[in-house]
Amino acid sequence: MKVFLFNPPGPRDKAYTREGRCTQEAGVWATQWPPVSLTTAAALLEKDGHQVMVTDLPASGLDKTSLEVLVKKYQPDFVFWNTGTPTLDFDLSLAGLIKRTAPKAITGVIGTHVTVLPEKALQKPFVDIIIRHEPEQIIRNICRNEGPNRQSIPGISWRDPKDGRIHHNPDEPFWDPEEIPPPAWHTLDISPYRLPLKGRPFLIVAPVRGCPYSCNFCTAPVYYGRKLRKRPIRNVLDEIEENVSRYKIREFFIWADTFTADRDYVKQFCRAIMERNLRISWTCNSRVDTVDSETLALMKEAGLWMISFGLESGNDKVLAMTGKGITVAQSKAAVMMAHRTGLKVAGHFILGLPGETEETMAETLALALNLPLDIAQFYVATPFPGTKLYEEAIKGGWLPSELDPNLSQDRAFMELPGLSTEKVNSFRRMAYKKFYIRPGILFGLLSMLEWGAISHFSLNLRRFLRYNFRSSF
Repeated sequence: MKVFLFNPPGPRDKAYTREGRCTQEAGVWATQWPPVSLTTAAALLEKDGHQVMVTDLPASGLDKTSLEVLVKKYQPDFVFWNTGTPTLDFDLSLAGLIKRTAPKAITGVIGTHVTVLPEKALQKPFVDIIIRHEPEQIIRNICRNEGPNRQSIPGISWRDPKDGRIHHNPDEPFWDPEEIPPPAWHTLDISPYRLPLKGRPFLIVAPVRGCPYSCNFCTAPVYYGRKLRKRPIRNVLDEIEENVSRYKIREFFIWADTFTADRDYVKQFCRAIMERNLRISWTCNSRVDTVDSETLALMKEAGLWMISFGLESGNDKVLAMTGKGITVAQSKAAVMMAHRTGLKVAGHFILGLPGETEETMAETLALALNLPLDIAQFYVATPFPGTKLYEEAIKGGWLPSELDPNLSQDRAFMELPGLSTEKVNSFRRMAYKKFYIRPGILFGLLSMLEWGAISHFSLNLRRFLRYNFRSSF
């Protein structure tokens, strides 16, 4: 079979990353993340003997017209693509383009939103199959069993091609981490993926899947489940070595919902990097209650140069209401430890959470300004389907009667008691300006610049400023 997997362009030709819980406009660090789900699925499909093409349209600067040309030329039997909440209507509408261009193709979509609300997604014409939760094995099974056996494929919701009725099959069990293969990066043009600011080529490596924590605003468990599944370290290091030798890549983003959830695993990972003498550089995300000085020092020795923490709020009561289980004191301690270790530190904050007031937002901004952060991201609390926050927002009557299906973390949607969406949006814009228009922060961003990457740095800095300040740079 001929299989086409793609990350769609965005509405108005904007670029979007759509990968698990991360569904947002490209601009966080001014880059596009490589589509690890699609390329991992491609590895399975190639193993089964299928002909596979993978395309990341926004990363390659391609638009909707380009998609039509690709489909018309390739004439695939199956077409699968990422969807994201901020672009949902646009993403689902592409099924019509595909069916017009390749009438016999079976269409299927992946993503957290369609996982939670498959019935609504299937109301859109020309979408044949919704792939729920972790998608790669399910895509493989669809291509193996498509035809009269569609009803026997776990993990899908689908429309009967004969009578139009919608069916929801039982869930597919989450993948055994021993069996997860490396992504088939050779099926994709990887040249567009460059580290923000630095301009170096990079790829994603995903050692663990699943998140055992209970943050009320996060869709991570929808995609990979709550159980932490750790790939054998030898497999992960073999994958990294292959990327170094085959693609000459030495910069990596360790992709995980919480990479440091198991400190012993992280330490083994770092020691294995040094034992193999892999001279690589990498970044990762973390929780403030899952690191210590010893672990951070070992991570730095193994090549870590930047760590990202979900700090969320500067108020303990607001943090408690999120269910995250951290405190402001822990946030301060973790950031200070990472900074003293010599790591660059990124902090991620959420404004407009339940219990938020103008005073607590001011506390969050004060925390961001007083910590030694190199980068800060300020999001708005967004009630994504599948989260506890979504349920709370409906119960609390915080949402408009006609909810915009294309929710995003760039714009407030919840009318909290005593805190309007206008106040949250205005405060967010002000927070970005106060954080970044400081000589120390601007100098820090410039310090990441390396010779040979000046033009790329200039382009990314413009994108970074435009994304964060929404002004005409």
